[in-house]
Amino acid sequence: MASICRVYYAITRFVYLHPINNISFLYLHKMKNIVTLLLVLVSSLIYSQTVGVLSKTDDALSGYTFFSPFSGTKAYMVDNCGNLINEWDRGTRPGLAAYFLDNGLMLRTYKPALNGPFTSASNAGGLELVDWDNNTTWSYEINSAEQLSHHDAVMMTNGNILVLTWELTYREELESLGRDPDEIANENFMWSEKILELQPVGTNEANIIWQWHINDHYIQDFDNTKAGFGVVSDHPELFNINLPELNSSNSNATRDWNHFNAIDYNEALDQIILSVRNSDEVWILDHSTTIEEASSHEGGIYGRGGDILYRWGNASAYQGAPVSDQQLFGQHGVNWIRSGLQDEGQIMIFNNGNGKPGADFSQVELLNPPQDSLGFYYIESNGTFGPIEANTTYGDKLSERFYSAYLSNAQRLPNGNTLINAGSPGRIFEVTTNDEIVWEYEIPLSGDAPATQGQSVNNNGNFRAYKFPNDFAGFDGIDLTPGLPIENNPLDCELNVTTEDEFNSEFRIWYDAVSNSIRFDEVDILDARLEVFDLQGRLVTWFKLDGQSAYQLPTFSKGIYVSRVISKDKFQSIKFLVD
Repeated sequence: MASICRVYYAITRFVYLHPINNISFLYLHKMKNIVTLLLVLVSSLIYSQTVGVLSKTDDALSGYTFFSPFSGTKAYMVDNCGNLINEWDRGTRPGLAAYFLDNGLMLRTYKPALNGPFTSASNAGGLELVDWDNNTTWSYEINSAEQLSHHDAVMMTNGNILVLTWELTYREELESLGRDPDEIANENFMWSEKILELQPVGTNEANIIWQWHINDHYIQDFDNTKAGFGVVSDHPELFNINLPELNSSNSNATRDWNHFNAIDYNEALDQIILSVRNSDEVWILDHSTTIEEASSHEGGIYGRGGDILYRWGNASAYQGAPVSDQQLFGQHGVNWIRSGLQDEGQIMIFNNGNGKPGADFSQVELLNPPQDSLGFYYIESNGTFGPIEANTTYGDKLSERFYSAYLSNAQRLPNGNTLINAGSPGRIFEVTTNDEIVWEYEIPLSGDAPATQGQSVNNNGNFRAYKFPNDFAGFDGIDLTPGLPIENNPLDCELNVTTEDEFNSEFRIWYDAVSNSIRFDEVDILDARLEVFDLQGRLVTWFKLDGQSAYQLPTFSKGIYVSRVISKDKFQSIKFLVD
């Protein structure tokens, strides 16, 4: 109690002796309850814009941003001011991906009650299609004692769905494939990867149209009496079954040894791209194969069957280069840039930088794989797939440094900007080709609970985020009338426009409690506007500045208000308290 009293006394004395945050305290002697006043003052000191839209400029794409937080059970669509356009309340956590489609449906992975031994935060088990009004139009589960869908799925243009799936591979088979017996988990099984192509049927069934299994595409140099024995560096089209080691720092490597965490499909090429987290690579596979060809080393457009057509990020995984040449570190999002967009056909990667030598930091990178005249990927003279390095879109400069250890993705937008989802800290932001941040959003949630403006937030991680222009086909026939922002006590989004700088002039503005007016110490401020907002971001009054030194305010209810002077590309603002 003594400590509290000392703090109370110190703050009270400081308040009387020092004008804080441009709040006038001339009226303090009128206050009947000093404790109440102190609480108001302290709250005003800590009240700042911490969640929701942190910045916005006219250079941001006019549109709507979709996200489905990792720890919640809902998905959201918000406009550029953070106003809620739609909310899907699903009752289950995502597992992990969710997408808003051009047919107006949401494709979402979800976590049903687990039936197998798959202990991972990346579990899924269910897939669902949901309409704008939160009605399930189709659902299907891959959730048994032997297999489980996980991480990601992608809708193909023919309406089928490609989904990442784990399947158990037991010790006997692992040893027959050449895995070191000492590098098999204590459970005597490991989670191998497969890809299933599902054709939705009815409301809760599916046909398996195509499938691919990693167990068909291993190489090993451990035991010449077992399958797949060979020289690893001579077979970059195959994966070394003895990677990674059980004591690896990679994600859940004791069982989830490959850890596929992203998938995308290119219809023009009929190819699949994968992010392979635990070998720090991206792979490209041929989807033109039959199921039988996909299990072999021949067939399909490229004549390689289900073998790896292209891989990049860590050539040491196929002994093509030393580990010091590694380029990707714990990457997550990977996708082809769609036709009609800037850099179309190139591959966009969110390189998390988890485990990067030196300081950890994330980057968004563009990869343009070399191909010959027939469209085949080829090995460079140095024995690796090119290029040597990717082109960094954002994150290589010191001024751009940010870090997201897990989750995350990036998306090229129709206006040439790039949307970046730093998934671990729950931050979504849009950058121009000049690397300027033109929109920034801190997901204002802890699980499903809305955060309060001015407070810090955690547990707001997000696997994927996507932004859609106003004319996106998925919005046809949909009411996009905005509601309120998700967070409690939201501020007006225009209060934090990043291109606006404070006036460099020496004038000062303040609130005069005696006359209930906003005053200026300069009178030559013209072509400007004085605006006053309440803490819900509502404009309560405004004036066109005409050279006066004071502007009389109407009678306001008690509370904290924000006043700003704005002129073209500059502004200055204060907070003040009306008693």
